[in-house]
Amino acid sequence: MINALKPFFRDLKYVFHVMVHPFDGFWDMKHEKKGSAAVSTFIFAIYLIVSILSKQFSGYTFNGYAVFPENINLVTELLQLVLIVGMWTVSNWALTTLFDGEGSMRDVYIYSGYAMMPLVLSMLVLIPLTNILTVDEASIVSLINFVGVFWTAILFYTGTMTTHQYAALKTFVIIIAIGLGMAVIAFLALMFFFLLQQLFNFVYSIYRELELRK
Repeated sequence: MINALKPFFRDLKYVFHVMVHPFDGFWDMKHEKKGSAAVSTFIFAIYLIVSILSKQFSGYTFNGYAVFPENINLVTELLQLVLIVGMWTVSNWALTTLFDGEGSMRDVYIYSGYAMMPLVLSMLVLIPLTNILTVDEASIVSLINFVGVFWTAILFYTGTMTTHQYAALKTFVIIIAIGLGMAVIAFLALMFFFLLQQLFNFVYSIYRELELRK
């Protein structure tokens, strides 16, 4: 059992190398097959758990959910995460394939999970801190939050650049395009479900009409 988990823990440890040395880390992830989808899935799961814990246990002063904790819903949080990760992965792979990107969908998923680690760590730090700090010390909370978000953004940028072998400017442009692609996917999904609902209502109304005429 322990031997079977050794590759997982090795790949999990590699997360911290990627955080400190992103270019080397993502290059080796792409070309030396370091890192794994299992670890990325684990990091996304940890992010989900930490996000819920943050909304539940962060200090009242810094927590908008403290007033209405019943608004915290595990299923909703899970669906949001799955949809965002799914749209990012599909949009990223589809657009970069069109623009000579070298990364596969699996590569995109793996580096995206690893890139989330600084945000997860900053959230973990903030949960106890927000229960100690006062409003006058809100700048500390903002700073830690900014560092986590900015560090994660840098990792997403370098991960996209290294995985797809893009230049700096092209990476920036393609990330904007990926965001627009995610918006298009969301719009098409909403249209599909709207049309599906309309079709269901139409079929149901015909069924009701036939029932009433019996």
